[in-house]
Amino acid sequence: MPEHCQSETKRGTRCTATPVPGDDRCAWHSERPEWVEKRRKWSAEGGRKRSNAERAKKALPTEPMTTAEAHAWVTVAFKRTLTGAMEPGVLNALANAAKTMTELAKSSDLEDRLSDLERRLTGRSA
Repeated sequence: MPEHCQSETKRGTRCTATPVPGDDRCAWHSERPEWVEKRRKWSAEGGRKRSNAERAKKALPTEPMTTAEAHAWVTVAFKRTLTGAMEPGVLNALANAAKTMTELAKSSDLEDRLSDLERRLTGRSA
């Protein structure tokens, strides 16, 4: 069995991958039905993992940013904008995002408090 795959790459060079057992080609070049099926599954899984939804999930923090953290980042951006190291449009976008995050936190807190009051009132009237 050869040390390297005997196929040619798209660039016209010899593939350097290790051949699969019982074949002179690697998993990506083998014509054997089991490898063709494995490649199909790998490609489908790889596509799912690179989807926008998967990338968004990976980018989500485990804990939401606090108002103090958002304030600190906006302050950094403000100072960088003053010195010319950051475009004013970036600061504007960050400030809008921070404002939205603050409003969402307030809404969430209000919803939680309202739900708690409703639970308490429902419990008393029973």
